[in-house]
Amino acid sequence: MTPEIDCTRCGACCFSSNPHYVQILPQDAGREISPLTVHEANGRQYLNMDIRCGHCALLTLTVDGRLACGDYDNRPEACRAFRAGSFECQMARKHRGHLAAAKMATAFTVVPEEAPGAAIITADPARQ
Repeated sequence: MTPEIDCTRCGACCFSSNPHYVQILPQDAGREISPLTVHEANGRQYLNMDIRCGHCALLTLTVDGRLACGDYDNRPEACRAFRAGSFECQMARKHRGHLAAAKMATAFTVVPEEAPGAAIITADPARQ
């Protein structure tokens, strides 16, 4: 039996080196996805990826140390379809979980005034 997995804890599913990892689909039309977090390529829209760090630009470090979507309620359909504990989740944790763990270990918290429950992931120069 697979232990219960919290979808807002590890962020392994948010890591990829593919700049077109998360496509914005027609089902996302009613969601309030900021245009600042989206880019267009080949006539399609995608969430921005922070290629330097290898994760979705919306991935945030929460004040309690979790890696979670910075706009979880408005996350795209592609992210919603990625179910916690699913085969895909287990594979992301197996193959990219170390990236998430490294991100948590080399980050410090900067809490934006407009979103006190979230934090910006920032490399801690003292840990490099």
